[in-house]
Amino acid sequence: MWDVIVVGAGPAGCTAAALLGRAGLRVILLDRSSAPPPKVCGEYLSPGCLPILDRIGVLGSVRDAGARPLDGMLIHSAGGRTLEATYPRDGGIHRSPSHALTIRRAILDPLLLDAAIKRGVEFEPNFQVSDLTRENGRIVGVRGRRRGLMITHRARLVIGADGRNSVVARRMGPIQPHPWLDKIALVGYFAGVERSGAVGEIFLGRDRYCILNPITPELTNIGLVVNRRDFAATADLTQVLLDTAATVPGLRHRLAHARPAQPPRCLGPLANRGSRLAARGALLVGDAAGFLDPFTGEGIYAALRSAEIAVECVVPSLLTDCTAPADPRDYPLAWKREFLPKWRLCTALQHAIRHPALADWLVARLRGRPHLTSRLMAAVGDLIPARGLAWHRLLFRRKTVRES
Repeated sequence: MWDVIVVGAGPAGCTAAALLGRAGLRVILLDRSSAPPPKVCGEYLSPGCLPILDRIGVLGSVRDAGARPLDGMLIHSAGGRTLEATYPRDGGIHRSPSHALTIRRAILDPLLLDAAIKRGVEFEPNFQVSDLTRENGRIVGVRGRRRGLMITHRARLVIGADGRNSVVARRMGPIQPHPWLDKIALVGYFAGVERSGAVGEIFLGRDRYCILNPITPELTNIGLVVNRRDFAATADLTQVLLDTAATVPGLRHRLAHARPAQPPRCLGPLANRGSRLAARGALLVGDAAGFLDPFTGEGIYAALRSAEIAVECVVPSLLTDCTAPADPRDYPLAWKREFLPKWRLCTALQHAIRHPALADWLVARLRGRPHLTSRLMAAVGDLIPARGLAWHRLLFRRKTVRES
């Protein structure tokens, strides 16, 4: 009998397990792989991720492992306009200039798993969860296979951190697709890409976009996002990625000498959400709770922060009575308060991507309003809550003396 079962050893699951283990709880972390598997990811840690990594004690290790700082983003519109958007100062740790980090998931995920194990968490690899177990209307554990054997684990709480195709989420209720965001991502490492220094770059096209993220001095993570209806399945994903990216304005010459370092991978659809964030005896974190086309790179932040929120909500009940089930009833409201405003902002930006003239106007508007651009980057970088931005009113008001 465990206090908590965490399903999925990605950033969300490892963060939740590490924090629960630090609180002195008995935690088992289950994953279907023997080690964190390769992930389709832009490998971008927003500035808001850094304080969380610091709180769980891995920020120093992440930096030592070769994470590269990014000062901001360069946004290129289809009309040829460019917006240089840097993260605001004094928004990060120790009042230093704010910055993001890029690091390969093959490095980040093992560091997070190691942090959980060092806090007393039991890691059980090669465990494929197939169902939840219930008693008297409450979820009391999971059932699955490990090396051909059917095994049941029981706990006072089950945390589903098993990603976009979460078994835990699907057993709790139906998965809700986004009503109109139906996109596919192609992501891969390339050498020989022309870059613009210590920034990420976003190239906007007609209903598609491409992101260049510098991972090492030689490697660039290229992420291309297109409508699923525009994606033709083929064995040569490298050629599809390069040919389609070359149709995005301003990008063709940047990729003229690009060479694949490993075959790209495909992920989609890119937007869905669990119909229930919590049930009696269970809750969802990370991509299992909801996944939105990560145009602003919020995926890893959502994983880390949702894990923190979940732990904050359930630890008091887990520690008050060492035998009673956990009470996750406060978690859905806390999750929605944290993430829904950012999702609305990101959805609005997706509307701009669908209409190049609107995206071009937005870039031009922000170029003339550095104060607004700074606030928008603070929200996009998870340094301030998006709910306090009121960006739609700020865009249309006249310039103030301060902004001029």
